[in-house]
Amino acid sequence: MMKKPLIGAAIVAILALVVWASLRDSKPRGIKVDTEAAKHRTVSSRVKATGEITPEKKVEISAKVVGEIIDLPVVEGQEVSAGQLLVEIERDLYEGARDQARAALRQAEVSSRRIDVQLADARRNLHRIEQLHRDQLVSQDALEQAQLAVDTAEVELQSQVHTIDQYRSALKRATDDLARTTIRSPMDGVLIQLDAEKGETVVPGSTNLPGSVIMTVADMSRLLAEVEVSEIDVVGVELGQTAEVTVDALGKDEPEIGHVVEIATSGRRDPAQGTIRFRVKIALDDPDPSLRPAMTAKVDILTATRENVLSVPIQAVVKRTVDDDGGEVHGSAAEGLDEIDVVYVIVDGKAAVRPVTTGVADVLHVEIADGLSPDEVVVIGPYRTLKKLKAGEAVTAETKSQADDDEDDSGSVEVRVD
Repeated sequence: MMKKPLIGAAIVAILALVVWASLRDSKPRGIKVDTEAAKHRTVSSRVKATGEITPEKKVEISAKVVGEIIDLPVVEGQEVSAGQLLVEIERDLYEGARDQARAALRQAEVSSRRIDVQLADARRNLHRIEQLHRDQLVSQDALEQAQLAVDTAEVELQSQVHTIDQYRSALKRATDDLARTTIRSPMDGVLIQLDAEKGETVVPGSTNLPGSVIMTVADMSRLLAEVEVSEIDVVGVELGQTAEVTVDALGKDEPEIGHVVEIATSGRRDPAQGTIRFRVKIALDDPDPSLRPAMTAKVDILTATRENVLSVPIQAVVKRTVDDDGGEVHGSAAEGLDEIDVVYVIVDGKAAVRPVTTGVADVLHVEIADGLSPDEVVVIGPYRTLKKLKAGEAVTAETKSQADDDEDDSGSVEVRVD
């Protein structure tokens, strides 16, 4: 008889335990969030851009006179030296113009000597008439006629001097044009592009029309990576900063190393994206011999590096409005207050806002200069949850594993290019 009450009591206890467990499990557990502990690491801020390889010094060889190419003794890719013959343009027309200008100058010089002789004779005659006029042997009219002859000869001589100057300039122009039919290399380098063939007619450029570019000579000993950087990123770029240049065409794992040598002072508007971009040039310290002009280059400019600094994943830092006591505020209470950088920590199962001071940032992590201690756990996601998260909300933490963290630190990073 005693067994039945004991069995009943056991059943009641089991039912109570089941109900208690059910009620316990039915209580809200809070929003699930990903967390990670703040830790020390090296953080490097980078500016990323894409451009092309180009020689630091290159010269486009253009025609300065009209004519047919009669000799082209070079080929693309050939090394050339300063003063070496590159192009010969037909000379007959310009030789004729030179000879004509030279003959005209000689004729003008002969005329000048003739007028000089006439002037000397007119002056002697004036001197004789003046003596006769003093002796009242000739009239005043005769004296005036003699003076007029001298003045006329002087004017003609002055005019002839100007004519000689004109013919001398014409001869110089014709001689220069003749010299321009022979084009020589202005420097030592490599002929990287040949745009004309023997027998083609080339023309010089004008104000509205470009001239014929025959070839391009470049100094391949000094190569640049030329990129365009957005106006937001260019403020962090300075001369002398180290840059890593990756050229996929080379098939190398290690990037080329270079330094920023030029930053444009004025920008160019990108019509496709509506942004302002500034041209930046990076000189390669030891360029690979296989590099060629116009190869695509991906550039990482290291604008700042901080070693062994406290940092958190960059997505953990969000903008929120806080009051003077460091509490998060919303709505009308936030009017007139600026948003600042904060992270969320978990206190008693609830999200708590923590204002922080950030420093250098890369694509994965951001330096925390103030506001956190090492190993403090912060909320890092998911993004949609973190975007709407507010202080005081119940949360359930899922700590990121060390294996995942190591994988993120060692894995490759794909960076946004503005």
